[in-house]
Order: sequence, then structure tokens, then C-alpha cells
Amino acid sequence: MTYAILFIIVILGGYLAFQFQHADKQYIKLLLSFSGAYLLSIIVFHLLPHVYGELNGKTAGFFIMLGIVFQLVLELFSHGAEHGHKHAFDRRAPWILLVSLSIHAFMEGLPINEGHHLHYSYFYGILIHKLPIAIVLTSVMIESGMSKTKIFLFLTVFAAMSPLAAFLGKHLQFMLVYGAYVNAFVVGILAHIGTTILFENEHSHRFNIRKFVLIFMAMLFAYLT
Repeated sequence: MTYAILFIIVILGGYLAFQFQHADKQYIKLLLSFSGAYLLSIIVFHLLPHVYGELNGKTAGFFIMLGIVFQLVLELFSHGAEHGHKHAFDRRAPWILLVSLSIHAFMEGLPINEGHHLHYSYFYGILIHKLPIAIVLTSVMIESGMSKTKIFLFLTVFAAMSPLAAFLGKHLQFMLVYGAYVNAFVVGILAHIGTTILFENEHSHRFNIRKFVLIFMAMLFAYLT
């Protein structure tokens, strides 16, 4: 069931993008803010204690920083689609975006079944992250004039990456041996994503009460899960 939900949430995001093409995009920004705050909160409340509990400080820090650098390299090709940038699509080479996003989705799916006490909180975080990203990504492809068939194929491949990684993370001996290192690496990836969403989502730097409330709710939800 976990794998099906991971897949369906992306397809649902694509469906919502088609249904609400002309809706107020401010709601997408608010949803992105919530997802970014939730990801950061999950990292602080659940993932970091787990990682530093299994690895020594410098080793954990090294792999976290490695994950941040890895995500920066991915964004040379995805142009920030992982955190909602809408200028990400290049019609001349869509496969570059697909490959970079698929790698990102695969990496964030690996820890889902590794470590019982972080499973559910992390799983919820990935779901909340994927929904607005799928909406934004589909909107970009619609605006670029890509056919519905190609959009569906694109989303299908993207949607399949995290369930595939979650399955492999549960059954591969590699994750049993090196799971803590993978978790630290993914923490770096998600830390970059979460902070970028929060700090780039509001360009006016004005106080936004709705955004503030959503961030607080995301922190509380992450604390309680």
C-alpha cells in the first residue's frame, strides 16, 4: 500500500494541475511553504537524531554535506523543479529534466522502509513534498505545450521512482549495511530542498500571516508524527 500511495500522490498532483490550470497560483506557493517547513521539521525532529545516533558527528556531517552538494549538482540540470521553480522545462531536452528529477525521487525514497521509528514521519514528509511539486511540474509542461500523452509518461516515470527505491531499500542488503550513510546523504538533499522552498518562496520579504500559520502548523504536525 505504501508503494501505491507514493505513486498515486504524483499522479494526483498532475490531475489537479490539469483541473485547476487557471486557479490562483498563490495557493500553490502556500502549499510549497507548508511542504518545505514540514520537511525541515522532519529533519530536525526525526532524521537528524537518528543519523547522529548511528554515525559519529564528522561522518554524519560529511554525508549530509555530500547530499547538499549532490542536490546542487542535480539542479544544474533540473533548474530547481524539485522545489517548485517554474522555469525548469526545456522542450529541446526534456529527458534531462526527467533523469535529474528521477534521481532525486529515487534517493528520497530509499530511507522510507529503513528504520521503523522514522518510517511514518518521513513517509508523510515525502508525500507532502511530492504533491505540490507534481502540480508545479505538470503546470510547467502544460504551459510549454507538451502533449497530454507525453506529460502522462513523464509523470509515470517520475512517480515510479520513490516506490521503486522504497522497495529496494527494504530488501537490499546494501541498505542494511549502509542505511545510516544513505539516510545522512538524503538528509542533506532534503535540507537543501526545504530551506530553498522557504527562503525563495517569498520574494517581497513581507510578513505573510497565512504562510506563517502554515509553517507553524507544519512544525507542529511534524513534531506530533
